[in-house]
Amino acid sequence: YYALWSGVLADEVFTDHTNVSVREFSLHNFNDLNDITTGAYENIQRARQSADDASDRLKEMLGAGATSSLSMARVMAYGGYSYVLLAEGFCDSPVNLSAPLLPEELFKRAIARFDTAITIATAARVGTNVAAATDLINMSNVGAARAALKMGDLAKAKAYASLVPASYEKLAYYSANSVRENNQLNRPARTADPFLGIAPAFLGLSDPRLPPLGTSRLGLNSNPLFPPQRPFMYVGWISTTLQPIDITTNIKFATGLEAQYIIAEADGPTPATLTFVNARRAVGNQASVTLAGAELMAELRTQRARDFFLTGQRLGDLRRYLKAGNDLFPKGKYPVFTDFYGANTCFVVPLSEKAGNPNY
Repeated sequence: YYALWSGVLADEVFTDHTNVSVREFSLHNFNDLNDITTGAYENIQRARQSADDASDRLKEMLGAGATSSLSMARVMAYGGYSYVLLAEGFCDSPVNLSAPLLPEELFKRAIARFDTAITIATAARVGTNVAAATDLINMSNVGAARAALKMGDLAKAKAYASLVPASYEKLAYYSANSVRENNQLNRPARTADPFLGIAPAFLGLSDPRLPPLGTSRLGLNSNPLFPPQRPFMYVGWISTTLQPIDITTNIKFATGLEAQYIIAEADGPTPATLTFVNARRAVGNQASVTLAGAELMAELRTQRARDFFLTGQRLGDLRRYLKAGNDLFPKGKYPVFTDFYGANTCFVVPLSEKAGNPNY
């Protein structure tokens, strides 16, 4: 859900839908009554509260044993990612009826949870727990590096990222077992009756990492769309063959590749960064370049956008680029309506939270 709608709020995809809430959100012109921003808030807050509640219960049940429990490490790691998504996607957010917390505070809380997960998993990494504990450590190091990067602390981000093996991958799993477990990209991007199209910024690139359907389809308002097919970070991606996004298509949400991007950004325009950029360009069937300085770092950002297309990374990136004075949010006329894009650049806390929270 977050990967879909954060992509719509960023510059990755747009919708052609008849629903008023979807249209307003897609136009980046919505308020705290909008169904989409409410859904994103409820989903992430439910995950965050589930993790925080589980950690409290585990501490009570396990006592001293909680400091070496893989279960405790796991809920801390996943809880950390919930805080990351709140920070990356929302203008601000309360936690447990608190006053609204700005992204920097939410990132700090995420890193604290990742640090705890790493400490506990390290203590639990013995005997038959070695593989599972190592996985949680790597997952947490990627998450902490991501949070530190979005906070602007490049040194801390690199320190975490440097500990992650280049081959590491952690998946978000999806299932046909129930609608709640489906990959939410399937319905809007399917070839029959779609309502999601690749936005102009990412269309026509001839890059296999973010492939569109070869021919356009009509959206729900009968406007032409090029629905996205399975991108690079989705399991089952094939560079030479278009694959649909099924309800069971898993997504890589923490990887060694992300850690490498963070290291390259922290290092700046070095020869190693140029080598890395050209390696990523090769995956996208692009020729090598001999860039330096600001141009090289701009190309690093471009390759990052292509590698992590529709994984929920882009909105957080656009917000931090905007904070640095580089506005890449879509502007001007919307691709298929006569309307123009609005000014929203983040999800907003829904009215239901504000009305029930005396501290907001």
